[in-house]
Parts: sequence; structure tokens; C-alpha cells
Amino acid sequence: MKEKNLMTDIFKYSLGGLGITLVTNLVMTYFNFFLTDIFGITTFAVAGIMLVSRIVDAITDPLMGIIADRTHSRWGKFRPWLMFFAPVLGVAIFVLFYSPQISESMKVIYAYAVFILYSIIVTIVSIPYFALVPVLSKDAHTRTIIISWKSVMCQVAVLCISVFALPIVNAFGGGQKGWASFGALIGIVSTLLIWVAASGAKTHDVCIDASIKKTKEKTTGKDISVLFKTKPLLLLIVAFGLSFLANTLLNSANMYYFKYVLHKENWIPTVMFVTMSASILASMVLTKLEAKFGKRNLFMYTSILCAIPLFIIGFMPTMGMVGLSVLLVVFGFFYGLVSALPWAMVPDCIDFAQWKYGVQPNGLFTATFTFIQKCATAIGGFLSGILLGFAGFIANQEQSAQALQMIINLRFFIPAVLFVLTILALYFYEITPKKTKEIAAELEKRNNN
Repeated sequence: MKEKNLMTDIFKYSLGGLGITLVTNLVMTYFNFFLTDIFGITTFAVAGIMLVSRIVDAITDPLMGIIADRTHSRWGKFRPWLMFFAPVLGVAIFVLFYSPQISESMKVIYAYAVFILYSIIVTIVSIPYFALVPVLSKDAHTRTIIISWKSVMCQVAVLCISVFALPIVNAFGGGQKGWASFGALIGIVSTLLIWVAASGAKTHDVCIDASIKKTKEKTTGKDISVLFKTKPLLLLIVAFGLSFLANTLLNSANMYYFKYVLHKENWIPTVMFVTMSASILASMVLTKLEAKFGKRNLFMYTSILCAIPLFIIGFMPTMGMVGLSVLLVVFGFFYGLVSALPWAMVPDCIDFAQWKYGVQPNGLFTATFTFIQKCATAIGGFLSGILLGFAGFIANQEQSAQALQMIINLRFFIPAVLFVLTILALYFYEITPKKTKEIAAELEKRNNN
């Protein structure tokens, strides 16, 4: 019965990944396109928006991690942030895709303001959500199961956005009205799903007693110093940052690729459906592959295997739908593993820090990870905007050969190179399956004493 209840809680928790990813993937995949082709601002303005928002995140992400680690309420440590800020995130995604009828200069100011607001709210919700994984289970294999379930739901969210976003936007009337309505729909759905995740963690996320609370409140400085001393986490951050930057670049260029290079926007739902279906399948077999190869090795192998189909398509960018779909299915499967593995490795780094330095900075480590994720998103959006602008891209017109090649570079070649670079950081990552078991045994021994 206890095992059954845990699996139910894990399923509920995974739905939060679905809710958060519906929001974040909508922004990552379509926000650049929305700003240039629907809202009507320049690619250079978009680049500035992405850059400034990450400066804000540099402050708010670590701060939110520290605050979450030191939250003590009758609702728990991390759950209150999900419960009370999920609807705020829902409103934020609506205003992000809402187009007020204002002047061009005011449009830029509006876009800056709402994107910074969105970035702050995503921080407040996502960091406590991801920090719940070590709270739900202390067992390394069970944590991989949790991450696998979450990853499946995240890939389902990506699938929904990739396949159904444009048809639903068009069903709502298209243009500015359609995107605003779709933003509202995603806001409502994501709020409900995050609330379900909070309910799933209710019996696990409980407050500690006052004496432990008082001790932990004195360890903020130590937590931060441990962050920079935990070498496996720093290496994982580099690897994760490179892989997520690659994914951000290819997603931000995806709409431009189908619209301007292939002139086949109608291919997007079909191609993305088969691609994301492969990613979902990969997430479902993650635990078996991880048990066979280990997290580090599997991360390295799949990063290389992600690069191969991207290089092939980059050299033959106008291939037919069948060939394109087959190669993107291969990419989708391996990226489904690449996207899940870092999150399964973060709890191992938290245990490593507790084992070596005597602190358990769940929130801070998770905040650092989500900060890197958002930095990669911003850098990807910034580079897309800047490079397309310098290549002479002009929205809603036939593009020059230089602009078309830049779209291909952003969609295929640059991401492929970044995936290859990922393995350099992972080569020095030291937490092996054997090491994980040794750390878990030692921590259990300390707790028993």
C-alpha cells in the first residue's frame, strides 16, 4: 500500500512538469516568432529583451533557492510556492501573448515588462517544484523513476505545444486574437496541473522542528560556498547548459525554418508529432537505460547521437518530409534522454554535497540549475535575434540567401556542435553508480546515528 501511494504521489508530481513545461516550451518555441511576426517588433529588440530578463534572473534565481530552503509553513517548505503562485504564472503567460494596441516604442516597453514579470514568476514556481525530488524519495533509483515520469510529462507538454499550438491558435481566430486566447488556455491548464503536483507532495513536504530550523537559517553562506566547491554540480551545469542552449537555438529557429526555408508550415504538426513521440518513448525507457549504462555515460552517448541527425539535415536542409521526419525521430529519441538525465543527476549532486560538506541545499542547487536553464533560453533567444538581424532577416518577406543559411545554422549546425561539446564536461564528472551507492550508505548511517 505504501508503494502504491508513493507511485500515485509521483504521478501527481509529474503533472506539475506537464504544467510548467506547457508554459516554458510555449515561450521557448514561439515567443520570438510571436514578437517579430505577430506583435511586430524587431529582432534586435527581441535580443535585448532576452538579455535583460536574464540579468534579473541572475538575482532572483539564487535568492529564490535560498528562500525556498528556508521556508517553514503549515503547508510545508516548497508546496506553498506552487499553491499560491501557480495562478499568477497562468496570468503571466496570458499577458505575454496578449497584444495591446499601442505604439511601436510602447510595444517594446510592454514586451520588456511582461517578459521580466514572467521570468520572475517562473522562478518562484519552478525552483520549489524541482527541489521536491529529493523530498519525495531518498533512494537514487526511485529518484530516477520520479525524473522519468516527470520527463515523460514534460515531453507530452512539448508534443502538445509543437503539434497543437498553431491549429488551436488558428481555431481561436489566428493572429493577435488567436495567440492571446491560446495563452489564456495554457494559463488555466498549467495552473490546475501545478496544483495537482502540490497535492501529490503533501505527505512528503513537511516542516522540520524549530531547533533544526534555527540551525539551518545560519547556513546560507555555507550553502553558497558549497555550491562553488561541488565539482560534479559545476560540471553538470556546463553540460546541461550546452545541451539546453542547443535545444533553445533549434526551437527558436524551428518556425522560421519551416516558414522561410521549406515554405511548409503545414508540415509542423506532423513532423513535430513524430519527433516528440520518440522523445516520450525515450523518457519511458530512461530507467532501464540508466541502470545499464549509468547516468554520466548515457548522457555522453546520447549527446553525440543527438548531433548526428542534425549535421545530416544541415547539409540537406530541403529534403522531403519522410527523410526529415525519420532523422528528427532519431534526434527526438536521444534528446528525450538528454533532457531528462541532468535532472536525475542533480539529486545525486545534492547528496554529494551533504556527504562531503554536511549541508543539503536542495533549493539553492535547483535554483542554480534553473538559472542556467533560463540563461540558455535567453542566450538562445538573444543569439537568434542578433544573428538573424545581422543576416538581413525581415519578417513576412522572402529571405536572402544569407538569412536562409543563418536559419539553417541556428536550427541544425550550431546545436549539433554544442551537443558534441557537452561530452567534454561530462568526461570529468565523478559521481558513478558505485559512488552513488557509497554516498547513500554513508548518509543513511549518519542519519541512524
